Amino acid sequence: MSDFSAKIQMTVIGGGGLLFGFLLGQLEFSSQQSLPVIRDIQPEISIVRLHRVSGDQLHGDISGPVRLLWAEENLIEQQGEFTLPLGQIPDENDLEYKKFPYTGNAKTGKFYPSDTYFARGVEVQHRRFFQTQQEAVDAGFIPSKSVQ
Repeated sequence: MSDFSAKIQMTVIGGGGLLFGFLLGQLEFSSQQSLPVIRDIQPEISIVRLHRVSGDQLHGDISGPVRLLWAEENLIEQQGEFTLPLGQIPDENDLEYKKFPYTGNAKTGKFYPSDTYFARGVEVQHRRFFQTQQEAVDAGFIPSKSVQ
């Protein structure tokens, strides 16, 4: 047999073996279908400890993954200690602040008539409410130019 015919014979045998192996791999030997494994996984419990209220601040700590959302816009997503300004949590006074004639801005130290644009623009955590101008002045606020 010639060297050339031996190479052809080996190529045919090798190619046939590869084809046979491919077809053998495509066959399914088992008629059982695998079923999904269902496990009962218990969620981790996160603990939020509220320690104290000092002034206008709530102090606490968080252990475990947790997301605290308040006032639809404020968010805490971290473990460890936290301080939350209570003025950021809306209450019935914030929702009906026009019941008070004057709204103070604790950040600027000014107060405005509650029905003005300036009063509506005061951030929730900085709002303070007063029945009279004298109450606002006694609390350390100064009247804005819009106060008559």
